[in-house]
Amino acid sequence: MKKLRFITGIAALLSTAVAVNLLVWQQTALMSLAWGLLVAGAVLGVVWVLQVIFGLAGSAGWEGWAAGGVNATLSTLFFLGICIVLYVFAAQWDGSWDLTQEGRRKLAPQTIQVLQSMNQEVEVVCLFLRTDDELVWIAQDKTTRFLELCQKYSGLLKVEVLDPQVEMHRLEAMKVPIVSPQGTIVIRAGNRQRVVTLAGGSPRLEERDFTNALINVLRDRQPKAYFLTGHKEREITDDNAQTGGSAFGNILLSESYAVDRLLIKLSDPEIPVDCDVLIINNPLGDLNSLELQAIDAYLNRGGRLMILLEPWISVTNGLGQSEQLRPWLEDRFGIAVGSDMVISTERKPIYRIELRNQDKAFADIDDGFMEFNGAFNKTHGITSSFDQVMLLQTARSVAAAESVPKGVVVSELLRSTPDYWAETDLAGLQEKGTAVHHTEEKGGPVSLAAAAVRQSDVLDETGQPFSSRVIVVGDADFATNGQLTAAEIPGHLNFLMNSIAWLVERQDLIAIRASGKTDPPLVLSTGEERAIVWVSTLMTLQLVIGVGLVVYVLRRKYR
Repeated sequence: MKKLRFITGIAALLSTAVAVNLLVWQQTALMSLAWGLLVAGAVLGVVWVLQVIFGLAGSAGWEGWAAGGVNATLSTLFFLGICIVLYVFAAQWDGSWDLTQEGRRKLAPQTIQVLQSMNQEVEVVCLFLRTDDELVWIAQDKTTRFLELCQKYSGLLKVEVLDPQVEMHRLEAMKVPIVSPQGTIVIRAGNRQRVVTLAGGSPRLEERDFTNALINVLRDRQPKAYFLTGHKEREITDDNAQTGGSAFGNILLSESYAVDRLLIKLSDPEIPVDCDVLIINNPLGDLNSLELQAIDAYLNRGGRLMILLEPWISVTNGLGQSEQLRPWLEDRFGIAVGSDMVISTERKPIYRIELRNQDKAFADIDDGFMEFNGAFNKTHGITSSFDQVMLLQTARSVAAAESVPKGVVVSELLRSTPDYWAETDLAGLQEKGTAVHHTEEKGGPVSLAAAAVRQSDVLDETGQPFSSRVIVVGDADFATNGQLTAAEIPGHLNFLMNSIAWLVERQDLIAIRASGKTDPPLVLSTGEERAIVWVSTLMTLQLVIGVGLVVYVLRRKYR
């Protein structure tokens, strides 16, 4: 009788264990073999329980250790039943945690500002095909998680997920003829719409793409930026990583600016009336008086100007002409641009300047400690919350002049560490590669960029004087294609675009932009997925039960 009871119990355990392992490994409930084994295990288990009960009743009744054995048996079966029920609920619960760096990160400050400043409803329609492609599942999951995070900052953001194969009429209404197999996101506000197509080996809705699209649909009009030409400036049509300026133009386009080139005709020198900001990017020659008169007239009407200047070894002028641009800036806007290069013999290379918001080099100086946070002006809108590193390869001094014109307010934005100075012997520096700091040369910290606001004598339609804004930076290489797109130096992009936003008075765009740094998804094979589920659910439990059975058998054998 005991031998039969033992065989029945072992058979019940093995049948149940094999059935449960098959169900978990195959991840499907439609297995006749597994369910047959599970039913057989249940029947054998009932037979085994009855044998135990009758055996105990016939030998020792319900007293002593017999009753305790029955109680332990029933408790064990009851516990296993609870475990099975909990497993069924857990298998049906569609919950997960994104523990990747991308899943844990917070929204960029600019994204939050744009969301919080929304004054109209924005509809985000996510178009994902129903497919077995795991990359599409990952893209949809990450997209919906990201948009749920965005909705926490604005109740005006409405999100909808559609299957384009089912909702063909919605695609026609939105005028979206082609949908990417990996996902397409449509952002709509009023009559404005932007479409973001997901693609690549790791498709996802990038935060920067979403924020740029959101800016586009929320804007009533596109501010227009003109890039001056005619002095060998850095061209927005040049794709060269080291010398080109196409990235500058493309980034402006992505943030809903219109972009064009401008050559001021000497026969009719004027700035177009639709110019919202004029950009002079690294001119290799000086401007002439007629061009400056046209720019001055434009600024008197409330124009905005950005100038990026590399140190000039020499300035080419016509016979009998003097330098024009730098004296004009100082006379009209109180911005003194030095004919120098900011260097340090304590650094290698001597012309490279690293700017950061916290630097021990500033600890021993008092000059500007209330106004600056490290290298950045903490009182100006452009740099007040700036916390990123900038690396300037060569720069000249740009500071507030000793005498600032009436009606002009000048703010210095960037400064070097104290060990730099403004070297004026550029020819000697170019020839020898070394320099000595003379007492008459400006010592550090040296200002590298300045912004000015000027009240014009010209009145607008309401009778108020126009207000013009100017930014001058003593470096231009930080705005090249390679520098603006370098993920390891996001400070260049953020400083440049914050400056443009300040010029056109878009305070909601002055913030740190989202980076494109993401973790690639880990795509598992079907066997790997099943192995992880089996290890996390059954292996540990079966090991514990197996060890318990071994201990039980050994104790009975050697008792």
